[in-house]
Amino acid sequence: MRTAQSRRLYPPSWSYPAFILWLECGYAVALRLTTGLPWTTSTWQAAICLAAIGPLLLAVMNVVAGPKVLGRLPAAAFHVLRHVGGLGEFAIPWLGWAALIRIMNAGDLRWIAAFRSAGAIAVFSYLTGAALLLRFRPTAADVEVTEVTIDLPNLPRSFDGYRILHISDIHCRTLLPAQRVAERLLPAGSLHPDLIVFTGDLSDESPLRLETAAEALSALTAPDGIVAVMGNHDIWSGEARFVKAMAHHGIKLLVNDHLTLSRDGAQLHIAGVNDASYTEKADLAAALNGVPDGSKVILLSHAPAIMRDPLAQRASLVLSGHTHGGQVVLPGIGPIYVPSRLGRRYSSGLFRIGQTQLFITRGLGEVVPPLRINCPPEMAVLTLRAGGEVCAPSFINSRMHPSASAATPKGVPPKVR
Repeated sequence: MRTAQSRRLYPPSWSYPAFILWLECGYAVALRLTTGLPWTTSTWQAAICLAAIGPLLLAVMNVVAGPKVLGRLPAAAFHVLRHVGGLGEFAIPWLGWAALIRIMNAGDLRWIAAFRSAGAIAVFSYLTGAALLLRFRPTAADVEVTEVTIDLPNLPRSFDGYRILHISDIHCRTLLPAQRVAERLLPAGSLHPDLIVFTGDLSDESPLRLETAAEALSALTAPDGIVAVMGNHDIWSGEARFVKAMAHHGIKLLVNDHLTLSRDGAQLHIAGVNDASYTEKADLAAALNGVPDGSKVILLSHAPAIMRDPLAQRASLVLSGHTHGGQVVLPGIGPIYVPSRLGRRYSSGLFRIGQTQLFITRGLGEVVPPLRINCPPEMAVLTLRAGGEVCAPSFINSRMHPSASAATPKGVPPKVR
């Protein structure tokens, strides 16, 4: 559902060079005022500092955003390190720019001056980021409802037309409290799915956030209920607490397990694995234990990295989130960063890997930075159709990296209402 409001997350093409020029001028002024360098020198050094933003941001994402070693720590220890490590969001770029400025001036500039200049650049960058946050922070009006029809060969006829509402990555937190979560979930009330699936990352912070977010999610209704799996943030926030919250609110949680849906004597198996990303707690063999060979299986996995497990080929369809679609997607370039072992190519959309179709949703919430550009929040309605053949992707999301053309698009593109 793309409204005039949601289009505000799609900036005009002229704004990208204007933004680069803004940063270049700001960096040049900061260098000139803090070092006294000539304008020509300040200008070319500002351009190099600007070019360094990409590597510095990648350093922040990989050092601060929860690498595997932190993901395996107990929840309490992880929260302490994560909040202390949040200083790295400022410190890493600051130190990087300081070293770069020192090197560019061949040691003629004292370290104290280099740190001062880098600090000025960092402050200017974060003030600019705050302005972007005010402009591109999503609201409930920005949520898109994506409708996709998926052909599943040998799907029992009694499940032909079966509708699954796929929701993921709500990330209830200070900047997205439960009231706003409920507002983003409002479109689900008119979609009339047969089953609702949630593929992880419900809340990031306190137990109260988890409870209120679970309450908002449980307010949705479907004949076959709500089925969920855990994401890495759910585990980091306390696995036992998440399990308790799901049970309290009547949400069926699959922890390396499966359930079976029956219609007119036919069966459809819904399997769910624990997080397959940072915490590596997925056990697909356990989730599929007891599922007869040749049965129709839909697999829920927070991270699309589960596709690296050969057993994933037993599923006809895999539903995932985790990537957020990249959150910031640049025209002609694609998402700047995608936290997935499958790479930027699989940021969001429908794909075929072997004989298995994989759908990755952009999710409803955000992580740092809490903004979205060319990548609105999303909930997806997937309509299953019996018959047909295992096909190339029914669509390749337009927000994906251009190299995602390994398979030719086939069929009707998704309808965004």
